[in-house]
Amino acid sequence: MFLGDKGKPRKYGSLRLNYDILIDNERFILQKLSRNLGFFTILFEEKIKEVETVFDTDRFLFTGSGLILRKMNNPKRTYYSLVRISDISNAENREKKSFLGECEPKDLPTDFPEQIADAINKIFNNLFTINLVDVVKHCTPYIRMQISGNRYKIVSGTGYEVEMSFETINVKDARSGKKAKVRNFSLYFELDPNYEKERKHILEVVDRYCKELIPLDRNRFEISQVAVKPRVPTKSNEETKEEFDKKKNKKDKKKKTNQEEV
Repeated sequence: MFLGDKGKPRKYGSLRLNYDILIDNERFILQKLSRNLGFFTILFEEKIKEVETVFDTDRFLFTGSGLILRKMNNPKRTYYSLVRISDISNAENREKKSFLGECEPKDLPTDFPEQIADAINKIFNNLFTINLVDVVKHCTPYIRMQISGNRYKIVSGTGYEVEMSFETINVKDARSGKKAKVRNFSLYFELDPNYEKERKHILEVVDRYCKELIPLDRNRFEISQVAVKPRVPTKSNEETKEEFDKKKNKKDKKKKTNQEEV
């Protein structure tokens, strides 16, 4: 059963930006940011200990349609939420998030399919024409992300705060069993229009002075999904059938010649 919302409601929307870390030196990056942010202070907030699990059907009905049904678990709370991903290039409008409700750590989507189906229909304006209750009942864990690392706060003199994280994501594809490890740097903003100047300044400093951080146009699920996705064979790393047959014929002819000589 959903337990309601124990979190604090936000007045404004939010945005998380993710970066690939080319040179993994957290201390060095923090030093560069501290030197160049000006009237901003970086404060250590907490150790990260989270698990994010994305659920889907065996045919990937949800993620294939740009809808992420996820369960977030940390020492403070466990809850379900929905994320809809669009093709819009503007990062601020690319994702639409919706909180579903608090739950017990062991709860699965199949424990409350009616509530989840109803929320999907209300939030996404009847995106699906099929019976969503039955779809939710067939959802099982797809991608599991065990997240650790350090979380900091960037605090401006005007009182604006930005969450900054250095994350290690241990990813597991629950279907194939494939595992991967990813290092990720992220900035989490509240999109308060009164602090647009501060937000732009932080992004400019990161872009100018932290060349080891490469912006990614993906959320954490998409990053993890790519990490455990099977590689697609290419001509550079796989022989074509024609090339294989030619080599095989040469070997057979050589073997036959050697036998005749004997």
